Amino acid sequence: MININDRKTRIIIGLVLVSILAGLLIYRDTRNSKEEGGNNATSTGSTLGETGISMIGDGKVEIVPLSERKLPKAPSLVRGTDYPSTVAPEVKTIVLSQMSKTIEQIRTNNQDINAWVMLGVQRKTIGDYEGAREAWDYAKVLAPNEVVAYNNLGDLYHYYLKDFKKSEENWKKTIAIKSDYVQGYRGLVDLYKYSMTEKLGETPTLLKSGIVKNPDSVDLMVMLARYYLDAGDMIMAKEAYGKAIATSERINNDASVTETLKQELAGIK
Repeated sequence: MININDRKTRIIIGLVLVSILAGLLIYRDTRNSKEEGGNNATSTGSTLGETGISMIGDGKVEIVPLSERKLPKAPSLVRGTDYPSTVAPEVKTIVLSQMSKTIEQIRTNNQDINAWVMLGVQRKTIGDYEGAREAWDYAKVLAPNEVVAYNNLGDLYHYYLKDFKKSEENWKKTIAIKSDYVQGYRGLVDLYKYSMTEKLGETPTLLKSGIVKNPDSVDLMVMLARYYLDAGDMIMAKEAYGKAIATSERINNDASVTETLKQELAGIK
């Protein structure tokens, strides 16, 4: 029995529940951005899950209702639960209980995209990375023009499955679908920096492209500045920091952020 009055246990449970919600928070964030007119939003008047979007030969977008699409067989909902994991036993018990509810949702409606995304998050939490991949791959089939599954797969393939090519494919797809989604650029930049170092030189082109799509993104400008700094190109680093600071001031960013950037710039010799 879990003693929820134990302070350490409460903290652990709280942290894990926050991480479990991350997948759906990403989903909500990207949906809201599209509804507000994101750069790559597709105006279909349809809600997520009701339509699939595919490109036909003349470059036009064809809307295909899910009810009319031939979907592949859904992955099995029955998998083992004994995976190597750093999750505390009491937390794993909670996650497995939540997972059972998620599976029942999918059995009621196997086209419930939210449930498939959440199942992937829950499986990843207990260390079932292959199961998470299956869930998110199926979410991609159900909603091919939504970034959440690609985003989560980009991270999963990079840090857990160690398939860097697949990680790159999913991060690039994330950016292609939603060019104003900063996390997509960050994920790809980190992949090139830490794992696909042979492609590190593509970082400036990637980030400059992102800045064109996101002219108010101080984050992307700072990533570019730090790339140049790490590469030893102090002239370009100073220029990039200058643009980041100017943008931060123009959009009335948090003063502490602007001050930190000024300190970093001042430290460049």
